[in-house]
Amino acid sequence: MPESKVPKTYVRPDNTAVLTCPHCKYQKVILANKFKGHNHKLKVKCRCQNVFTVFIEFRKRVRKKTFLRGTYINHSQKDSGGYLVIENISVTGVAISSVDVNKFKVGDELSLEFTLDDEYGTEIKKEAIVRSVRQSIIGCDFEKPEDDFGSKLGYYITHEYF
Repeated sequence: MPESKVPKTYVRPDNTAVLTCPHCKYQKVILANKFKGHNHKLKVKCRCQNVFTVFIEFRKRVRKKTFLRGTYINHSQKDSGGYLVIENISVTGVAISSVDVNKFKVGDELSLEFTLDDEYGTEIKKEAIVRSVRQSIIGCDFEKPEDDFGSKLGYYITHEYF
């Protein structure tokens, strides 16, 4: 099964995760700490004998895979700017790619502008700080993260648009 089709379960603050059988809907709570740092994809056999795969997600926030085009201004490098693609997004940050990936450094302060592919074409402007640069992906934290999923960005992350 492609990774995007494997159901996810999020690890709760008490370090447990709930596994739900897609066939009979039986739920079982497991301790997730033994899976941290390993492949988080588990093959599970339910008491109804159904075998299914589930992905254990250790992130604290839901992250949505995207392909949103936008622009950036890098205030740490003489206000240089360019185009970017938002690869994934959460209420606390983004992973972006850019042809200028070699120009980014950890700690750079950015202004990001992009439009969500939601039904309203919501424009988002965010200030962000570069936290990681790996190969072609730049990881950023928003300076002012969204408080909850009731915001426009939070709503976008938790809903599907076709």
